[in-house]
Amino acid sequence: MGVKQIFAAASVAAIQVAAQAPAGPGPDPNAASAALIQAVGPFLRNNCQRCHDAGLPSGNVDLQQLLATPDSLGARRDTWENVASQIRSGAMPPAGAPKPSKADADAAFDLIAKAVAANPRAAAPAPVFKAVPATTDWLTYGYDPERSGWDRAETKISKATAPHLQLLWKVQTDTVPVPVNRYETLTDIVVADKVPTANGPKKIVFVGSHDNTVYAIDADKGAVLWKRSYPNNETPPVAATGNCPNNMNATPVIDRPKGILYFLPNDGKIRGVSLVNGEDRFPATAIVPPFSRNFSLNLSDGRIFTSTARGCANAISEVVGISVDTPGHEISHFYTSTGKGSGPWGRGGIVRTPYGWLAQTADGPYDPAGGRWGDSVITLNMLGGVIDSFTPPNQAEIDARDFDLGSSSPVVFPFGDRTLVATAAKEGVIYLLDAKNLGGKDHRTALYTSPRFSNDAMLFGYNGMWSTISTYVDAQGKRWLLAPFYGPAAKDTAGLFPKGHGPTVNGELMAFTVEGTGEHPTLQPRWMSGDLDLPGPATIANGVILILANGDRASTALPGGRGRGPGGRGGPPRTIPLTEVNPNEPGYERDAAWRAAQLKPFEEGGQKPGERFSGGRETTHAVLYALDPATGDELYSSGNAIDSWNHDGSLAISDGNIFISTWDARVFAFGLKK
Repeated sequence: MGVKQIFAAASVAAIQVAAQAPAGPGPDPNAASAALIQAVGPFLRNNCQRCHDAGLPSGNVDLQQLLATPDSLGARRDTWENVASQIRSGAMPPAGAPKPSKADADAAFDLIAKAVAANPRAAAPAPVFKAVPATTDWLTYGYDPERSGWDRAETKISKATAPHLQLLWKVQTDTVPVPVNRYETLTDIVVADKVPTANGPKKIVFVGSHDNTVYAIDADKGAVLWKRSYPNNETPPVAATGNCPNNMNATPVIDRPKGILYFLPNDGKIRGVSLVNGEDRFPATAIVPPFSRNFSLNLSDGRIFTSTARGCANAISEVVGISVDTPGHEISHFYTSTGKGSGPWGRGGIVRTPYGWLAQTADGPYDPAGGRWGDSVITLNMLGGVIDSFTPPNQAEIDARDFDLGSSSPVVFPFGDRTLVATAAKEGVIYLLDAKNLGGKDHRTALYTSPRFSNDAMLFGYNGMWSTISTYVDAQGKRWLLAPFYGPAAKDTAGLFPKGHGPTVNGELMAFTVEGTGEHPTLQPRWMSGDLDLPGPATIANGVILILANGDRASTALPGGRGRGPGGRGGPPRTIPLTEVNPNEPGYERDAAWRAAQLKPFEEGGQKPGERFSGGRETTHAVLYALDPATGDELYSSGNAIDSWNHDGSLAISDGNIFISTWDARVFAFGLKK
């Protein structure tokens, strides 16, 4: 079987539907497992086990152990489903290895599929949405594993106090920015409040740097408490570029009960250190290729997820999970394509639902049976197996225009009798999905698809959603969504907002209430902010919305920054690396067709990158705003207090304090004077 562990939804769907049937009287599981092993064991030993045994468990699949487990249909059911999907997709054996006959492969698949369907899982209570307890910590990107952006424990910031916010301190770290990396010099910030130190409880701000240093900063004094550096002296396989700067990029995550900060340096090895003093608390464990581009870590139920994308360091796009609670620290890999395509690169990373983990992918061929998941939202189980998916019905157009869903990440929230997923991307359309059944029977149908709210220009740069949607419930119990879009509002829908704040040019925050029922939700436009020069994710704290206009315009002044696309990438058209179209990959024709579609002229449905807008409130540094959540009226602006930019525009909030990292390797704290 192949190392890539590409799951084919088309072949697994029938198995999983049958497996979810209510449990009832059935064959003895040990006897059924023994019969299945006797029937397909020779096939697996002859064709697969040489790469999947205890000594070399490629893709973390150990067939030697599977065939030795008496109740394998129960104890290792996910492995059987994985094996079936690999056989049906033709991904096993890998390219270059001897192939079994199609008749033998079909027979093996049929035996496994029937055995799994005949031995359903035991019935279990339906999962329900369980929000994390309100806390003054900011443990992960977006506050919680669902990426809501809603600080439910905040009490000090309010509509009455927000006008009195001010800069409390700024810290210049000793990290040196690198112009080729025109995105982030520092990661987004996480915060642990009341950390028990030798000098009493402290609120500590944690941030990582592009050169693999982690800083712990005293939130009250603005002083570095400790730092740890992890130099990587390896030579990258590919020279650094704006999209692939070969640096640490993923936002860290905090395990508060254990007192551990987890982070991912550019050597691809996840690490964990003590919140108190930075001492090692988790062994350095390789989970992704060195110098690949990874996105915000997410932690729940003892497992951390991240992703690789953009083909950086020639890494294949994937979702990676690691158990941090079990002794073996099991690692799962789910490849969203056979190369660069379909990488989940939204800043929020992988997002938790009650039903599994969501990955939102970028442009790439859509061919689930061949392991290609372009422009899709995918639900994975804890071991990295596909559970469900949604792909927009106009995926081909999205792909050709480079409107990829990868530019953003989902947000998850309860509504009525369901858990909903809201997401948007460069196209400027918002989707509402049922977390239990993302795309309906055909995997292409959303519960609700909005009209276009952004990107009349139909260009992929500086238009549409490059940030993430946030959500909260107001004092009257009404559910709100806050959607930050780049570029001017769409002309056909701008008039739907009862409240506006003048023309928007560079970007705006749009506020909606969720109406209807869980089965038939809709969005009702409520207000639109004033002009924001590339808005970051909105954060909700005690009846106040806080948002950063990121000031990324300054990046175009860096060497080579000519303003073409976010970050001023500039330069001549790039060549197509082998990781995008590889003739040695089965089904590579799909990859070739994808790339050909993206190279069509704009007038024929192809793509243009877009340019920066002008005529609004342009800034070359970040500006923090506080907004009234009912109207979008501005309660506060930081003006010129922040002297650098933050490409993502993310904030972290804790007990009256607002923390921001910037490209110039500085950390800023805003709050109320004591």
